[in-house]
Amino acid sequence: MRPLKLKTQLMIKFHKKNRKKTKEFNPRSKVWKEFERYKDENGVQRCKCKHCGGGNYKCESSGYGTKNLGYHLTKCKAYLDKLSGGQKQLTFQYGDENKLSTWKFDQNESRKALAHMLVVDELPFSFVEGAGFRICLTTDTWTSKQQSCYMCLTAHFIDNEWKLKKKVLCFSSQESHRGVDIGKMVEKCLMEWEIENIFTISVDNASANDVAIDFLKKSFQNSNTCLLNGKWMHIRCVAHILNLVVQDGIKKVDKAVEIVRWAVKWIRQSPSRIHKFTNFTKVANPGITKHLKRDVPTRWNSTYHMLEIAQAYEKTFERYDLEEFDFRYEIEKASLSIPSSSDWERVRNICHFLKPFHDVTLRISGTLYVTSNTCIEDIYSIRTLLDDAISDSTLCDIALAMKKKFDKYFGDVEKMNLLLYFALILDPRNKVKYLVILLEDRYGENGVEAKKKYIMDSMYELYNDYIRIHSPISTSSTAESTTSSSILGKRQNPDFMAPNPPLRNKLREKMKTNIVESIGELEKYFQESVEDDLEMFNILYWWKVNSPRFPILSLMARDVFAIPVSTVASESVFSTSGRVLDPFRSSLTPKIVESLICTQDWIRGSISDTIDYEKDWEENQQIDKDLSKMV
Repeated sequence: MRPLKLKTQLMIKFHKKNRKKTKEFNPRSKVWKEFERYKDENGVQRCKCKHCGGGNYKCESSGYGTKNLGYHLTKCKAYLDKLSGGQKQLTFQYGDENKLSTWKFDQNESRKALAHMLVVDELPFSFVEGAGFRICLTTDTWTSKQQSCYMCLTAHFIDNEWKLKKKVLCFSSQESHRGVDIGKMVEKCLMEWEIENIFTISVDNASANDVAIDFLKKSFQNSNTCLLNGKWMHIRCVAHILNLVVQDGIKKVDKAVEIVRWAVKWIRQSPSRIHKFTNFTKVANPGITKHLKRDVPTRWNSTYHMLEIAQAYEKTFERYDLEEFDFRYEIEKASLSIPSSSDWERVRNICHFLKPFHDVTLRISGTLYVTSNTCIEDIYSIRTLLDDAISDSTLCDIALAMKKKFDKYFGDVEKMNLLLYFALILDPRNKVKYLVILLEDRYGENGVEAKKKYIMDSMYELYNDYIRIHSPISTSSTAESTTSSSILGKRQNPDFMAPNPPLRNKLREKMKTNIVESIGELEKYFQESVEDDLEMFNILYWWKVNSPRFPILSLMARDVFAIPVSTVASESVFSTSGRVLDPFRSSLTPKIVESLICTQDWIRGSISDTIDYEKDWEENQQIDKDLSKMV
């Protein structure tokens, strides 16, 4: 037995000596360079961060991955500081070129800045390798060059700081421009954003929009927050109506406008003609730097701009006729003639007549200030202008055609959305007194009272609905009953409460009604004198300061002043979308397009509330043209 045992021991030693050692593999993950392995008191293999000493993660070769180690490095301050280490760079302090500061490169911040630049500057992706207030909506539809239908929905509101805000809610594709489809898209967006307090929706005069508004009214009627079942929800774009009005007048223009239109078009058809015209301008009309503009048939303001600029170049056109035979030959070939002095005088009269329309359109198209409080005054001023022009023999035909279209939408108080009248009255510089003056000028002394009563009864109807929703009576009465119960709780047994007689309830309701009527905020507002019409008067600031005195009426004023009287906010988004969906990025999905458009609008809104981006864009384009001439 002994030799056998000795033999066995010798064989075991032989095999141990000749056994091949297992090859050790180096860890493949890069994270192991930043961690140190060790065994804890129980013999379990763990690892800890070399930089901060933290972690203590289990790291057996099987059963444990490195995902948690990588996540630790993204949060380890010591590691990140080392990663961004090296000598800091000197740079001039932002906003002060006389001060120096240091900075470190930050990858995350660079990515954020890059995304910001891509969205705001509308760059292609290939540029880089690798509340207590109601919402007023504007919506518009657009068809891209790829025949894709899009709808933009923009929210307008006045926040708790009494600042006017606007935000694009969605920029979505849809199958068609049918009214019901538009209504469903709006409803879907509002449900996604969980928005219920819809006050108004401003749209243009397309028949599909009328259907969409009717659909949404029925959808919102079940909501307790819908004021008067959406009675005045539909706001027609005033700028669009004025466009229709002037378009009917432009159709009646005489031959003088056609001559100027043809002349401008002919000159702008060739770069050589434009160059010659510029040279003639230096001799005939020195100092004028505006460029000739062609008009667009569907945009009357472009016709106004074309005529306004062209009439300043009367002498240049005369010089062009003297030195360029082709100009006269081509214009006579088109059965027209060279513009005469009488033609230019006619053009100037038309420009003078159209300028108020242009100014009003610009004023009501603003999105950075309140427009609803001045809209009625602008409409009445346009009516007065048309009445005066009808008596002018040179403008009679144009004015009559325009007045017919104007009366279709603004001919009577009953045809208009009364919220615009409420906005006029809630301007403390106007109140009811200015309303009476406007009505007298329009309807005469005999018709004032009936129109005034119609407007004021409707305003009280809306005000009472605000009381129904926002009145503190219900909440205060609950609080008072709770307080009285706590005070009298020592002598009242809740199990043996006396029944509350129904007649006593009627008495209390009647007392509440009498209190509201006697100290109503609306009456109090009317009894106070009007404010001075100062140039720097801020209507939102006035209501912010006086909101403690008019807690309910101020809520009504805040919602009314947020109403956009035009759809420019939504239409202007399409000018951006045309650049986003250019021929080089036509394959973008609707979801990506919506993300780009909305994010751009939100970022711009967070940067500044007073920047006119469209104006800046035009100025930048002009700067680029001027710089290209210098090179």
